[in-house]
Amino acid sequence: MSATGKAHWEDLFEPKVQGFKKAIFNDYDSIRELINEQTCAIMIEPIQGEGGVNVADVDYVRKLRALCDDNRILLIFDEVQTGMGRTGKLFCYEHYNIEPDIMTLGKGIGGGFPLSALLVKEALNIFDPGDQGGTYTAQPLGMAVGLSVLRELLENKIVENCDRMGALLKETLFELSLQYEIDNIRGKGLLLAFDLTKSNGYEFANKCMKDGLLINSPRETSIRLMPPLIVKEAEIEKFKVLLKTNLCEKEGS
Repeated sequence: MSATGKAHWEDLFEPKVQGFKKAIFNDYDSIRELINEQTCAIMIEPIQGEGGVNVADVDYVRKLRALCDDNRILLIFDEVQTGMGRTGKLFCYEHYNIEPDIMTLGKGIGGGFPLSALLVKEALNIFDPGDQGGTYTAQPLGMAVGLSVLRELLENKIVENCDRMGALLKETLFELSLQYEIDNIRGKGLLLAFDLTKSNGYEFANKCMKDGLLINSPRETSIRLMPPLIVKEAEIEKFKVLLKTNLCEKEGS
């Protein structure tokens, strides 16, 4: 909540952690101008989920890694939405051939069970086992669920399925964009989005839901797609049919 830039969350859960400065996404210079000798970390989502599925450029991320290394600053990746196979890699940072110092995980790590994790490089690990206490910290059921989810992803090649089905879904969207109001297709794996050129995103998502198609609209004209990681080709074909029935045709099509 402290790190987010969403306006309608600004007054929730006060008091928040102070000291966050907001930079422009994919603008290296805007971050470079904000750091000083007091800067302890730079935190980003490699793909902004709630922001509309905005993908961090490879050059931008690699420059951030170098900037952090040169200035003894920690690089934190929020992979709550992008982690656990969602983008076609186990973790999204793998697309950039760099490693963050700290990574946050949630949602997908529990496969529906409430679970989250904070991962750090060993050099940053300040805890001995048992130091970090809490009523629900490291409880056995959560640990068993997280381990089972990870094994399922790796042993059944679900991450590879995300990569293949994501490519197919993207290809489907590009095909539909030739005739229908689809623009600015973006994302990786099974975290994708597109913009509508005529319809309101919220109204469009509600209309699709009546046909049994679950999508959402993080921004006024944007539609976000996050199908299950085990989605199959036949289900993407069904998605295509349902989406077509709700899309407006382009002028002159």
